Amino acid sequence: MKKAERITYMVDLFWKLLTAIVMTAFALMLIIMAIQVISRYALGMAVPWTDEASRYLFLAEIFLGSVLALRLQEHIRITVVTDMLPRPLRHLAGILADIACMLVLLMLIGGAWNMMERTAGVMASTFDMSFSYIYLVQMISALLMMGILLVNLYRRIVSICLPVSDLRRSL
Repeated sequence: MKKAERITYMVDLFWKLLTAIVMTAFALMLIIMAIQVISRYALGMAVPWTDEASRYLFLAEIFLGSVLALRLQEHIRITVVTDMLPRPLRHLAGILADIACMLVLLMLIGGAWNMMERTAGVMASTFDMSFSYIYLVQMISALLMMGILLVNLYRRIVSICLPVSDLRRSL
């Protein structure tokens, strides 16, 4: 197996693993919420850890799922104006949007780091887990999104600089 094929295989494996993690978090959240509803309304007793566990799984699902959505270009966006632009201006608008998103992600990374430091010693109320893990998931997600946006930005800039025939050869 060539080096490029190995890298492609590892990247594909990473995305499959991330998808499995997000789907597992969703399934666990549903199961835990079902336990919560059944125990509270059918059995008349509350299970204290279900609320907190489902909240943490939901946060992990949102942040890691947003990475997958960005990778697949599935985020909600309004393209009325950009669809009317000629191709070079559409690329320029995409570049500006990627840069703006990266600036927001840099702020998110900084905020997550700050909150990880602040909550390192704060434990969840119903089980033994530091709050800093929530912010770690947020930071990892923002870093992954930053990587995706950097690749998108590179491709947009190359597509503006190179003619279409050279672009096919370079990618």
